[in-house]
Amino acid sequence: MKKRLNFIAGVVFGKHFLNLVFGLSKRVSVNCDVLDVLLRKEKAVIVCCWHGRLLFPFYDLKKRNPVGLAGLHEDAEIITRIGEKMGWKMIRGSSSERGSWAFRKMVKMIRREKPLMFITPDGPKGPTRRAKDGAIRIAMATGAVLLPASGQCSRKWEAVNWETFVVPKPFGKVCNVYGSPIVVNRDGDITVYREMLEQELDRVERQADEAVERKK
Repeated sequence: MKKRLNFIAGVVFGKHFLNLVFGLSKRVSVNCDVLDVLLRKEKAVIVCCWHGRLLFPFYDLKKRNPVGLAGLHEDAEIITRIGEKMGWKMIRGSSSERGSWAFRKMVKMIRREKPLMFITPDGPKGPTRRAKDGAIRIAMATGAVLLPASGQCSRKWEAVNWETFVVPKPFGKVCNVYGSPIVVNRDGDITVYREMLEQELDRVERQADEAVERKK
């Protein structure tokens, strides 16, 4: 019963909660221009973020008509419903469930529409900070650019499961960081691309951590 009530509360109040905590925080962005440049060039972009920091780009991208990939578990259902209320279009699937269908769906959408897409490469169940190949394979199949992103806040709750999931508290400093784009080739080495993605995701996460720790 308690679990069901938490689910209902998340779905009903989640959007308002995020608007509250982000709206009452000092928000700064680092290297956000790189995304604007890619979109002006009509590039298909897949924003990637470690699962534990997903709320930061999730909120930051909401006005850009984004498309997100969410799993089929209950937490993903909450994120999906909140996202749809905030302007997201969600595709349901993961590496363990409906993965092939989700892959084909996203490839088709990129080829047809070039939408802004968002994937957490280590979701939905980890291991934490270890990228699965889905985002890379989609980029290799479509020519989309991978854009690592992260975020951090000076006041926060942390929910520890298979990763540390960061939830901002109001009245703090929130920082969104976008990294260096990763361009892949159809015939490239996926192992090399995976290492590049993991290293850049770790780097932008450290950059976000350092940004909220600075006094100014």
